[in-house]
Amino acid sequence: LFPRTSGGSDIKMDVSSQGEDVERVPVVPKIWIDLAGNLLHRDWRSLLSDPEYATVSVIEAAKMAQCDAARIFLFPRRYIEQHQDELIQADSHGRILGTVDIKGGFATQLERQEDFHMDDPEMVLGHQFFHTPHPVISSEDDLKHLCIPTKKELQDLYQGIISRAQNSGGEDVYCIGDCGSGTMAFCISLMGMDNTLFSLYDNPELILAVMQKGIAITLETAKLMIDQGVRVLRYNDSAGNMSLLSPAMWRKFIAPNLTYFCKEVHSYCPEAKIYCHICGNILPILEDLIETGLDCIAPLDPLGGFSVAEIRQRTGDSVILMGGVNTLSFLNSTPQELEEECRNCIQEGYNGGRYILGSGCVVPRDTKLEQLFAMKQAAFNKSTIGT
Repeated sequence: LFPRTSGGSDIKMDVSSQGEDVERVPVVPKIWIDLAGNLLHRDWRSLLSDPEYATVSVIEAAKMAQCDAARIFLFPRRYIEQHQDELIQADSHGRILGTVDIKGGFATQLERQEDFHMDDPEMVLGHQFFHTPHPVISSEDDLKHLCIPTKKELQDLYQGIISRAQNSGGEDVYCIGDCGSGTMAFCISLMGMDNTLFSLYDNPELILAVMQKGIAITLETAKLMIDQGVRVLRYNDSAGNMSLLSPAMWRKFIAPNLTYFCKEVHSYCPEAKIYCHICGNILPILEDLIETGLDCIAPLDPLGGFSVAEIRQRTGDSVILMGGVNTLSFLNSTPQELEEECRNCIQEGYNGGRYILGSGCVVPRDTKLEQLFAMKQAAFNKSTIGT
């Protein structure tokens, strides 16, 4: 999946060749800015105030943890101030916009609805970092005002950041382009959880229209990443799982949009590889996911009620698998126990090399470096895959 090896070594890690043995599998835990800040001893206020600093920090943390790849995130610029134990976002004139949720996803809880600007490309692209008092979109009329950032606008905002992230990764860490979400996670961010779920039944036309716009945004992001030399892309729909939806709903609303995204990306760049991040239970839609054109399925979250072995048994060698390590193990297991869990995941998913060792979702922010080293130790243990 990754076009180059880690650290310039001669370890062969090309998991894209069907049935071809490798000396070890790649190691790609999902590191986010909170964990990156903790590992690098960088304060969250500085990271949230500077998209480049945040993005490069994720790459540098992955390098410190001896990972083989990390994600490039396109964070929005925010003016963040420290007020005692709270982080506060203000505008360029010093007017307070809201409090940052430091216990959750670092989204700003905006005090005023009008402070979410639907015509601002940076705010729309970073929609998940802004929570409004009321849903941003409640009707198709609202949706008309939501802009679709063009590739040129995205270039002006993020081209330099992508380049610097790649330079930071160098030959040690391959940079994966995060394209965001255009389906369930996108709808929930802009419409709210309850409104989204009710609208699947009461107003399906609105849901489909929102998703159509969301996919257009993710495609512009994907094209920007590809133009910058990124060849592995992450599509996120963490909420598009069978713990929340029925298989019928997934096939009606998400499958056509995800299929369109994969088709358009592969048409724009045939060598690009796409994986989709879906939390929770995906067992009822495994074959459907493959049919969308995805190159890789992730993160195989065991908290969704399945094992890597079950997924591999169902998919055969038709698709690359990534993930499988329980995120709670990073907090509750010893390094030795975590290494053993990682070895089991590798053995269950390996299948001639079409497996990437990764976390079942984002790695907890209080994870210690020793826990991350345990993943690499499992991958380098030659007895794991019998080499």
